[in-house]
Amino acid sequence: MTTKILLKPSDKLTDFSLTAVIEQETEGKYQAIVLGLPECKAEGNTRDEAIANLSQLVTNRLEKAELVSLETQEQKPDRPALTAIIEQETEGKYQAVVLGWEECKAEGNSREEVITNISRIVGDRLEKAELISLAIQPQKPEHPWMKFAGMFKDDPQFEQVVAFIEEDRRQLDAEMEEYYRTLDAEGETK
Repeated sequence: MTTKILLKPSDKLTDFSLTAVIEQETEGKYQAIVLGLPECKAEGNTRDEAIANLSQLVTNRLEKAELVSLETQEQKPDRPALTAIIEQETEGKYQAVVLGWEECKAEGNSREEVITNISRIVGDRLEKAELISLAIQPQKPEHPWMKFAGMFKDDPQFEQVVAFIEEDRRQLDAEMEEYYRTLDAEGETK
């Protein structure tokens, strides 16, 4: 049984977003790459410059291409649709690639043929696979001081250092108490 893949009724996606990864490679150099389109990568001397260069590259590419949504016949809210990019390679030759699933690609002699071919390839793959949305709970970042927690616990002088800190804290508290008493006394005499 072949899974039926349908083109979304709007046929062409006009409202979409792509995910990019920005990495600092060396001091002052950044690289930006679109996930699912590994050939779409750009560099910049700053993060913003890398993003701007990547945005321009993607914009230029999509001016000559088309994004379509592929959905299964029994589309459900928890099952994501796939997005394919369709590009005319040479006169009469088209190529389609599912974003993020680079091994799902097809060729054809017309737009309709390449859509039929990519739909068949994805349908065949989905006979043995399943699309799911994966919700990941991001880990809370560790407090920067936690890497130092307990680092002196086995130090033989640790107890002495703790006692010194406690005594210093008591002296500072006593000095502050005396300072506030002096301020209060000055305020009462006025």
